[in-house]
Amino acid sequence: MSDITLSSTDRQTLLSLQQVTTLFNTTQNRLNSGNKVNSSTDNPVAFFRAQSLTDRASDILNRKSGIDQSVQAVQSALTATSAVTKLLQQLQGVLDGAKGGSLNQRIAASAQFSAIGQQLAQLVQDTSFQGLNILNSTSAELSTQFSERTAATFTIQGYDLIATATANGKTLFTQAVAFRPNGSLIFSHLVGNNNLTTEVLGFSQLDTSGTAAGQGTVPASVANAIFAATDNRISNAINQLRGITAALGTNVSILQARSNFSATYSNSLQTGAGDLTLADLNTEAANSQALQLRQQFGIQSLVSANTQQQSVLTLLKG
Repeated sequence: MSDITLSSTDRQTLLSLQQVTTLFNTTQNRLNSGNKVNSSTDNPVAFFRAQSLTDRASDILNRKSGIDQSVQAVQSALTATSAVTKLLQQLQGVLDGAKGGSLNQRIAASAQFSAIGQQLAQLVQDTSFQGLNILNSTSAELSTQFSERTAATFTIQGYDLIATATANGKTLFTQAVAFRPNGSLIFSHLVGNNNLTTEVLGFSQLDTSGTAAGQGTVPASVANAIFAATDNRISNAINQLRGITAALGTNVSILQARSNFSATYSNSLQTGAGDLTLADLNTEAANSQALQLRQQFGIQSLVSANTQQQSVLTLLKG
């Protein structure tokens, strides 16, 4: 108010109190938010540099989510290859049992052999993760983007473990087409001699003791050759699957390494952003206490000045 006159000392004290209040409010804001830079007006350079680092960290973490999903997709495929290996080993067991079995045992073994083969095909068909199956089609591919750079992409090409056309290097049985489109096993394409010139429709035709009535339809030497060649095909399929499993395992390791890198890198970026903007709460708490004392001293100074004026007034009245 223009009609009120304050001494220069009072005005200086009030100015100091205003400055202290401003500093106190700033300190309290830092304590409440945990940041020493809350907006571009606090420190434009630090604010925008920190924002850039934070945005980069956020983008890397978003990419990491995709990487982790790819890891799970390949892990699902690995789980399937482990189960397929067990089914192939069961085929070998049935084959060994049929080799020395009676006619009825060989007939039952034929049904078991075909059933296991069909279950193997169904298992592969069921190995789908979020609509993608990398075990039943060579045209399937799992593509993972590691960052915003186009080159930072990792692609896993699919396999066709149960190929229904010409055998290829990405299927189980590379020497023959062993499955029909409906997933059933083509017995005669798997059970035969080395070059599959002698194929059979069931183990009932194979008796290693000879071709007497009720025993078999091919000579014992041919039957032995067919059992040996079939066992070799299944063994090759197991070895082929081990190679595929190893390749998938390597892919998982690559994806996990990138996922771990993304987590560590994102943390480094966030730490860098924090170094630019985070407040030292211990320092700010100490500043808050010091400013409170300065406020109290300023107020007490005004009170003392006012007390002196009242004393003068009292003397004048007296």
